[in-house]
Amino acid sequence: MSLLYLVRHGQADRLGKNYDTLTELGRLQSKLLGEYFLSQRIEFDSVYTGALNRQKQTAEGIISAFETERFCIPAPLEESAWDEFDSKLWLGLAAKIRSVDLKFAELYEAYKSAWEQGSEKTRDYFQELIQIVLKKWVGADFGDTEPYTFLEFIEKVQSGFFQIPKDVKSTLVVSSSTPIAIAMGLACDLEPKQIPIFMKSITNTSLSIFKRKGEIWEPISWNAVPHLKDPDLITIV
Repeated sequence: MSLLYLVRHGQADRLGKNYDTLTELGRLQSKLLGEYFLSQRIEFDSVYTGALNRQKQTAEGIISAFETERFCIPAPLEESAWDEFDSKLWLGLAAKIRSVDLKFAELYEAYKSAWEQGSEKTRDYFQELIQIVLKKWVGADFGDTEPYTFLEFIEKVQSGFFQIPKDVKSTLVVSSSTPIAIAMGLACDLEPKQIPIFMKSITNTSLSIFKRKGEIWEPISWNAVPHLKDPDLITIV
């Protein structure tokens, strides 16, 4: 039996100038997940991340828990199939939506203002904005989008599964919320337009487990955070 442990990256610095880096909380979340894996004697035969720093930093935090123990864990391999969608996509779609939706435009300006001030409201505004943008992307409301349509992005994520060797027992993949939502949607054989239901609630360093059955990956668990005992450590953005 081959298992896939699919993890979302730790909390990233949405309030700072570089979102593609973990906050101190994000680093702690990652370390705690590694300690959880260690306590459960879960080892990995292969490890993958996307190309993003926040994904790689999360993997580093997880792996650090194994360094002082007699466990062998391979170095992570970079696979772009597990990247989050390109930020240019959401910015481009947001610009198009702002031109036709006054309420969205006002929300976007509030987000920009909060971000410039370093306000915690930035996270709430972004979460609201991104859900609207994702809905428009999935529905192809503005036609084809660059650098890819939602259907093309699904195919990109699917290619990541084919990179996982068939002869390994357990694989760790550190990714982001949209690829993880797509993975669950594919496992549940959902229509593309139904997949966004999973995108709303994927928490930082949450763990979703899948079992390989032939060419299919069946879900075992979803969006679990057994390593975050303190509710204050659980974040979405």
